[in-house]
Amino acid sequence: MIRVLAKRAAHLRVLAVLAMAALSQMPQQASAQTTVALVNSQPITNFDVQQRIRVAALTERRRLDARGALNELIDDQVKLLESRRLGFRVTEPGVDAEFTKLARGNGQTDTQFGETLRRAGLEPSAIRDSIRANIAWQVLLRDHARRGAEVSNAEIDAAIEKERKARAEIVDYQLQTVIFVVPRGTNPGERERAANAARGKFSGCETGIDELRQLRDVAVRPVMSRSTEGMNAQLAAILAKTPVGKMTPPIRSEQGVELVAVCERTTRTATGDLRSEVAAKLAEQKAVANARGYLETLRKKVDIRMMR
Repeated sequence: MIRVLAKRAAHLRVLAVLAMAALSQMPQQASAQTTVALVNSQPITNFDVQQRIRVAALTERRRLDARGALNELIDDQVKLLESRRLGFRVTEPGVDAEFTKLARGNGQTDTQFGETLRRAGLEPSAIRDSIRANIAWQVLLRDHARRGAEVSNAEIDAAIEKERKARAEIVDYQLQTVIFVVPRGTNPGERERAANAARGKFSGCETGIDELRQLRDVAVRPVMSRSTEGMNAQLAAILAKTPVGKMTPPIRSEQGVELVAVCERTTRTATGDLRSEVAAKLAEQKAVANARGYLETLRKKVDIRMMR
């Protein structure tokens, strides 16, 4: 249910080596710091903002401007404040474990990883702060999702009906291939004319196939099931134009001249396990919407002051 909501947490567990190479090209942050916002008297500085921009670029490969970075930092403080209010505190061993995963993912120890970050102008504490806030947020989300992401049967039924209308139909066929073999020294054109003549006389799969078996130099393959799922578009178009009980136009192949009899055609909708799929999708959407509203509600509980 909270798979999508956990994306920001997930990025803290994977840091690409290529991103580390890009990091080394970033300029060093100036030492001067200015407070740009207060969250319940907790200061957020311009240095914190620049650090968050770099964290986003490295761990998610996404561009973040100063306003977006500041909002994320405010959100992090809000999450931590709420988790503490509810009695949950993120332990340093928990943060250490996530930081170690990042280091090992880059083939380094914690110390080596920290030194690599510092050489690039990114303080390890910036990543650790992001880890800390995300751990707290996942705990809050799990509790909140249990109370606000239930999906009713009526909602699922309505979504299923909508999904069925949107999905393309799939056609299932029972086909039988008939090959007019071209003996050595025989003109292929003659065999194609013979195939066309047989096609014109074809009386359906029940009796017509047996009649074709009696012809000289004709091979009949077993009935096969084919679906338009993954079928070549050209073949699907030919079969769609061929009525049940009739044969496709002759096609030359390595085996000879081939005809395909359409013995049966049925249509279905590509539903798969549609109910569980739709239920999971709706729950995910509701959880995302609830999380956004939840965070907005939490922001209203704290004193946020922007410094000019």
